[in-house]
Amino acid sequence: MESNYIRFTALQGSKSESALCYLLEIDEAKILLDCGWNDAFDVEDLKQLKRVARDVDVCLLSHATLHHLGALAYARSYLGLKAHTYATFPVKDMGHLTMYDAWQSKRAAEDFTTFNLEDVDHAFEPKALICLRYQEPTALSGKCQGIVITASSAGHTVGGTVWRISKDSESILYAVDFNHRRDKHLDSTILLGRDGTAPEMFRRPSLMITDAFNAGEVQPSRQMRDKALLESVIATLNTGGSVLLPTDSSARVLELSYMLDSYWMKNRVPFPLILLTNSSYRTAHFATSMMEWMGDTVQSQLADTRENPFQFKYMRLCQRLSDLDKYPGPKVILASNLSMETGFSREVFLKLNWSQNPDNTLILTERALPGELARFLYDEWKANVGELSTRNVGSEVQMDMVLRLGVNHKVLLEGQELAEFVAAKEARLERERADALLLERNRRTLLEEENDSDDEGSLDGDAQNLVEIDMLLTKSGSHDVYMKDATKSGGFFKQTQSYRMFPLVERRKKFDDYGESIVVEHFLSASSAATGASENRHGQGGRGDVDANGDSRMRGDGPDDGPGDGGDDADEDTPMDTDMIHPEDILPSKYVTTEHDFIIRCKVRYVDLEGRADETAMRTIVQAIAPRKMILIHGTEEKTEALCAAYLQDEDMTREIYTPEVGEILNVSEVTNMYKINLTDALMSSLSFSKLGEYELAYLVGQVQVPSGSNAPVLGMPSVEAEGEMKQLTAQAASLSAADKQLAIQQGQEQAEGTSMVVAGDHSTATQHQQHQLALQIQEQQLELLAREHKPVFVGDLKLTEFKERLWREGEIHADLMGDGVLVCNQVVALRKSEKTGQILMEGSPMSPDYYKVRKLLYKQFAIL
Repeated sequence: MESNYIRFTALQGSKSESALCYLLEIDEAKILLDCGWNDAFDVEDLKQLKRVARDVDVCLLSHATLHHLGALAYARSYLGLKAHTYATFPVKDMGHLTMYDAWQSKRAAEDFTTFNLEDVDHAFEPKALICLRYQEPTALSGKCQGIVITASSAGHTVGGTVWRISKDSESILYAVDFNHRRDKHLDSTILLGRDGTAPEMFRRPSLMITDAFNAGEVQPSRQMRDKALLESVIATLNTGGSVLLPTDSSARVLELSYMLDSYWMKNRVPFPLILLTNSSYRTAHFATSMMEWMGDTVQSQLADTRENPFQFKYMRLCQRLSDLDKYPGPKVILASNLSMETGFSREVFLKLNWSQNPDNTLILTERALPGELARFLYDEWKANVGELSTRNVGSEVQMDMVLRLGVNHKVLLEGQELAEFVAAKEARLERERADALLLERNRRTLLEEENDSDDEGSLDGDAQNLVEIDMLLTKSGSHDVYMKDATKSGGFFKQTQSYRMFPLVERRKKFDDYGESIVVEHFLSASSAATGASENRHGQGGRGDVDANGDSRMRGDGPDDGPGDGGDDADEDTPMDTDMIHPEDILPSKYVTTEHDFIIRCKVRYVDLEGRADETAMRTIVQAIAPRKMILIHGTEEKTEALCAAYLQDEDMTREIYTPEVGEILNVSEVTNMYKINLTDALMSSLSFSKLGEYELAYLVGQVQVPSGSNAPVLGMPSVEAEGEMKQLTAQAASLSAADKQLAIQQGQEQAEGTSMVVAGDHSTATQHQQHQLALQIQEQQLELLAREHKPVFVGDLKLTEFKERLWREGEIHADLMGDGVLVCNQVVALRKSEKTGQILMEGSPMSPDYYKVRKLLYKQFAIL
């Protein structure tokens, strides 16, 4: 009997709204579900991940936000995470930009050294992150042998994923942050069909892992929310104020940008519309190349107008705070970051005295984490508006308060600090130069061939370079071999046991078919070689240069390679923009934190455009999926317990619902009555398989036997015997006494089950053997009769509503659903499905050609065995 060992551990994001990170163990395989962080980047949040990072085999990413992938770069560079990461193409590209923007936002506010851009590039390089498409089953290898993962649309972000993880009969569904409603640029999640039921591949999973983030929330209609947002924006602009919308840099910002740009284009709004992030050009460029991942609305617009909707007509793309000076007066600014703790949203809100203008409006479209500035303003707004009905979005609230907040300033170094910085820089450059020369020497030693012995005393064209290398290496105390006692000096009676070797540079020449090869490096000075090696080390693979502060800077393909060129000719290996590093970063500076009192007098409003399902939709989807076990994560403790209680009130819902704590290990294994048997190639080739969804089915008659003293099951196949032999065996069995017959059958059954039986003493050994052989022959003949009497079996399920569409699409047959669940096809054929047994009854005249068309299409819905 086979069963998979399944364990679940919440590393982050359980009974809280913090970032998502979970460990799923299936037998020996360890799968990391998301690897999130927040923009505080506190290493203490990753103490649970640090404990298991080195043992993880596979990492699955759901969305391109910090809360789902923010810790991936740090984990791969500093926690020992070596596992392959799987994500969709948009999650990879947009997630890469998210990390760039987060790093640059932190560098603009503090001396951020937790990770750098090289770590980000290392985490998102192709050999580390494998991209998948929707509905593409992927079989894993290594310890994950036998596990198949499939990505499906979540609807929350472009490329957002619901993961289905299957092994043998176990099916695990990881579904967080999904959206049941259609967005402007995305379709709804695949978890719920148009008829209100879940697709077949998602039904009755062994385990469903889902979130409780929106438990207790009931959303107004999308039309009402869009209307409220646009009314606030236009009203503020008409009164001379500006609008600030904090958002992320590459996920939900696409929804806001598309909606506002479309409204500006339709109504010819004269006020500037600005997208202000560190990667705005790249975000727009990547969005234009992801049309196949977008919804039907965007694709139809592209097909009708032949214009990409993300080549914005009215949206102005900015990457510096100083760019706002080009647009004086009222304007709308979409700025990163969502939390308002770092990034342009905080700088605009605080540094430009924007918050002190009563005519300005701050519109929050998502809820930040507790403790963040955006969450504080949301709580203040909610406290002022009170309880809201399902049809009320909530009005604006005029703020009038004073907040004491810490502000980071970047000041230039002076005096002793500047001298120490210059000295450290000189020492670093000297070390880099020495390393570069040593690397050059080793490279020549390995690549060049040995010269003739009589030429060793001669000097070639690069003698000056070699002499300089010799002097540098001798000065630094380097040797050709490792010296055990290089730093010890022997006494008069004791000598140091070491082998001192002077640095020797063997001059070698390399020859080809045309004579001595020319090495370009021989004609470069030592300083040029050091500079080139330094640039190669810091800029290789599209990673950054080093500025005066020792920070990685982004490289472009040339002096004119800015993001404003559209990005069509951008090198994929150098994805960073030179414009993302400000000119003042080249000056020696430091960060100073001071606290200031800020007057908040602007208007604040919250409009829910998070793109997540509310509680009503969550319960509908979970009821349609009907999991056998469920784990609730990513929600406050109150919301998690309340949603669990609501699910338990449903009689059709599973009773096994878990709400784990962070670090708690759940054993959610399930014993299944299933045997795993390996079939021979000859037997496999003799079977006739029928495809049903992602499975291939075949009918086979046999008997599973577990021999005595063995745990390996054996499949007993019926032999081809004549029907007369079966009658003869039946006659022999009838000639036995009733007790002997019962004993024979019992013996055969227990032999098949792998058990032994003590025979009564009044039966002889010969009689026991005869009875045993006869019982086995009877069982074998019974298997043969079952195989011969096999009737076709239809495997699958039919939905009349879906079959109605297929009839018209494939057979051009008009069908109507009548009362009592009867589907009438062209008024000549009727299909009826029994509610109790699920049996399909087909009625009609065989004389009509439509009868055979309908029957042929009906057979295609099943696997016939």
